[in-house]
Amino acid sequence: MNFESLINYIQTTPLTWLILTISSFKLGIILYNKSNKNIFLQPIIVAYLIILTIVSFTNTPFKEYFKSVEIIHFFLGPATVALALPLYKNLKYIKSLFFPIFITLFFGSIFTISISVCILWFLDSNSLTILSMTTKSITAPIAIISSEQIGAIPSLAVGFVIITGIIGAVFGTTVFKIMRIKNDTSQGFALGLISHGIGTAKAVEISQRAAAFSALAMGLNGIFTAILLPFFINLF
Repeated sequence: MNFESLINYIQTTPLTWLILTISSFKLGIILYNKSNKNIFLQPIIVAYLIILTIVSFTNTPFKEYFKSVEIIHFFLGPATVALALPLYKNLKYIKSLFFPIFITLFFGSIFTISISVCILWFLDSNSLTILSMTTKSITAPIAIISSEQIGAIPSLAVGFVIITGIIGAVFGTTVFKIMRIKNDTSQGFALGLISHGIGTAKAVEISQRAAAFSALAMGLNGIFTAILLPFFINLF
């Protein structure tokens, strides 16, 4: 098999991309554990770099790649629902913090959107890029729908979502140490609020309670942003 035939085989065989994606993430997990959980070797980062390199090298269109791994996208829904388990186990404690949770969610969501918009506006970015950035802290499926509703670019919005999640997962624990934030409830909620699913995966490593509050923040922020973002965009 010559080089061109190999590239053609990779591009036209659906299972190839599925196997490569799963294998890349598995390799990321192995490297992450072998490196004593080095923050720069997060499984999502390793998998992202490997897949991005192969997709670029083979000139495979994103739509074609996505179609081949669509089953993974399908399981995002059940995986998100499964996060309800740690929520249920900490339900009583969550109820006791209803008011602090609401206040943190409200101001945290507004701040993270405002600061990103201001930075892009200062850098003289175009309106489509700015709109796409507003969904950066909600999980990808919601970001796709919300970005379409406000007239942004869904693919760019997803890119911002991934980058935000990776940055939060990589530097989140370092920020907690610098700010001396030791409470796992606060850590989990911050990771979920800012870094959605990727941040929640990091919160699982901290504690079950951190995972519960991260899942809670991710879900509430997704709902909050999806409902209110189109409303505020239309106002302006």
